[in-house]
Amino acid sequence: MLIGKNAQWAYIVARVRVMKRSLIPQEEFRKLLNMDFNEIVRYLEETEYKKEIDELSYKYTGPRLLDYALSLHLFRKYKRILDVSFGTAKELILEYLKRWDVWNIINILRGKLAGVSPEEIEETLVPVGEFSYDFYKSLVLKEVDEIVKAFDRTPYYEVLSKVGQVPLSEIEDELYKIYYSKIVGMRPAEQALKLFVDFIRREIDLKNIKTILRLKMDDVPTENILTRIIPGGYQLNVDEARKLAAMPLDELVKSLEGYWFWKDIEIEDSFSRVEIKLDSMWMKEVASRANHYPLSILPVLHYMCLKKLEADNLRVIGWGKWEGLPNEAIEEQLVMV
Repeated sequence: MLIGKNAQWAYIVARVRVMKRSLIPQEEFRKLLNMDFNEIVRYLEETEYKKEIDELSYKYTGPRLLDYALSLHLFRKYKRILDVSFGTAKELILEYLKRWDVWNIINILRGKLAGVSPEEIEETLVPVGEFSYDFYKSLVLKEVDEIVKAFDRTPYYEVLSKVGQVPLSEIEDELYKIYYSKIVGMRPAEQALKLFVDFIRREIDLKNIKTILRLKMDDVPTENILTRIIPGGYQLNVDEARKLAAMPLDELVKSLEGYWFWKDIEIEDSFSRVEIKLDSMWMKEVASRANHYPLSILPVLHYMCLKKLEADNLRVIGWGKWEGLPNEAIEEQLVMV
């Protein structure tokens, strides 16, 4: 009989296992590649995406319909996990999902600056973090300076006050640093929190190595690369990042041997291929660790990562088909695990 904290993990993991059965199998993505855009939408109407497609199809068509349906479905899945969780599990899942606050803030700002309608900005939101859906709905009706003021007395305000003075990409980087710094600043006193913080620190490693490789391939100066590094990595902390960023690219790649994230990866002409291989390796790593700790936060995080990956792959296929790209070009952009 399970008691105490093991019981809460057993409950939420059991719920997630049921949800995991509805994920689209990897082999189905190759079938989707042989369909046209309308056939893909009809295929999804026979899956758990039907509800969102039906809800939105009276307002949108084409890839916009697919985009908004994927976002709405992802929001509902994540919210469902939050709703059925409790105790430490709920607290950690909410901390993880607060990354969507950064996504929502940047999406709203980017949409407002580009003159996108409030209704369309609203369709892109995934409001499962600290701030409510109603709060974000109120923001999309405001001017940019009013949006910034709405975050007064939050950790995001100082960074957001630079909107209009620095590129939005820099604002986004700084917001994510705030998100990650709070989590890596936690002092794990129990196994559940330790596993969660380790997961986040490994994720930071991946983000940092992607940043370093992408900017090195673009010949960006070392000091500029370092401003983009997220502190708190598992192996790739700021000092390690500084050392790697200062190396020529070929020497840097050789130095990556021995890092946990560098497995059977070769540098190719296209950085996007390297990024996809790193993402695929990360999913395998998360699956392995989730199997090793079956009554923990890791199976939950694994499902949430797979669900987002499913949405990302469907978006790539949908837009690729809509734009008439060859199947090979679309398949190269898919993260298959």
